[in-house]
Amino acid sequence: MSILEVKNLSIMFGGLCAVDDFNLSLEQGEMVAVIGPNGAGKTTVFNMLTGIYKPTSGSIAFEGKEMIGKKPYQFAQAGITRTFQNIRLWKSMTVFENVLTAKHMRAKQNVFTAALRITYKEERRMREETAALLEEQNLLQYADDLAVSLPYGLQRRLEIARALATGPSLLLLDEPAAGMNPQETQELGEFIVQIKNKYNLTVFM
Repeated sequence: MSILEVKNLSIMFGGLCAVDDFNLSLEQGEMVAVIGPNGAGKTTVFNMLTGIYKPTSGSIAFEGKEMIGKKPYQFAQAGITRTFQNIRLWKSMTVFENVLTAKHMRAKQNVFTAALRITYKEERRMREETAALLEEQNLLQYADDLAVSLPYGLQRRLEIARALATGPSLLLLDEPAAGMNPQETQELGEFIVQIKNKYNLTVFM
């Protein structure tokens, strides 16, 4: 079953065509990579597929619904989440807080329940799920450390764990092995396969 259909996607910046007529079809559970040199437009494609850039033309259908014109948070709510080529963790937050903050996107609460302070059970649930996710990713021992204090490879793993906390069905990884040595790259590759199978993800790299 097709989860993502991208047709004739193009974007212009002034007079420059950064991406021209990009097409992609992803089936549920696939792992697919787009390959090209620096400046080929790979990250620009990712930015369009997550609502950061609005395409000049074309269509993005996710699970049968057109996504062009929606905001980045709406892409995430729909089930599309990503990591970045340059790691973007919340620098002033701990490892635990980075993942917990992402968990709030799926929180079952609103302004009314928050004002009446009846969200204790929901907050406890999210904290328990955050701890379980960190333990699963071998990051629980660093829970109270600042995220930016982790070694580079663990920061990359944390960024992926934070993306998983949003409950995605499609995970976009923008050059996930950038800056890693061969051993770290191999370990990351094995990690990506593991989470793909565990969470029944479709992965686009």
